[in-house]
Amino acid sequence: MTELIPPHLSAPLAAVDRTYACENCGCSPAAPMTFRGHRGMIIVMQFLKNKGVYCRDCGLAVFRTMTSRTLVQGWWGWASFIITPFILLYNLFGRLKLNKLATPVPAPEGWAGAPWSPGRPVYQRPTIVGALVPLAVVGVFVYAAATGGDSSKVGQCIRATTGDSVLFVDCDTANDGVVTKVVDDEDQCPSDSIGTVEEFHESRYGGSKITDDYLCIGTSEQV
Repeated sequence: MTELIPPHLSAPLAAVDRTYACENCGCSPAAPMTFRGHRGMIIVMQFLKNKGVYCRDCGLAVFRTMTSRTLVQGWWGWASFIITPFILLYNLFGRLKLNKLATPVPAPEGWAGAPWSPGRPVYQRPTIVGALVPLAVVGVFVYAAATGGDSSKVGQCIRATTGDSVLFVDCDTANDGVVTKVVDDEDQCPSDSIGTVEEFHESRYGGSKITDDYLCIGTSEQV
């Protein structure tokens, strides 16, 4: 006898978990979930939260919206700069929960609407440029550490002024030597140094002098 219905089509459909129904569209399966957002405003900040029972598509739409907005609004403040990565990480855990949900199925009876459109993935939205903000800030600090600070004084010329003070001057002008090394102790200066300059700051308590470092001074020919 010829089979009119192929076996793979006659098999019963998998049961839909209807423990929860999406509060937006009424579809199942769904699950309770919370997605968060953050908005930094230099001095003040705002914590955002979207809590509900969502199917996969509606939850994905909320995740992408909250995360995208946080990427561009969350960094603007010293505390917000620290908080925002944790908010983004929190949402990623919620995203993993969405992955466990099957395709939304309307309720067998009663009202059910269409799930929200999830829209484009976060990495395909213009707001993804917000991810460059922390990278740019870190880059500035790395650049400053590499080109600024004490190491940037090496190769600069000095000229003595009244008292124990010195000025950094152009090496093409009259000077009393050039900085060859920056050290913590003057005994660490090269043996051919012609002198040292002590850099210090005054303590907030009692005005005592606290040494920061020593500049080893050599002749211009040494650099």
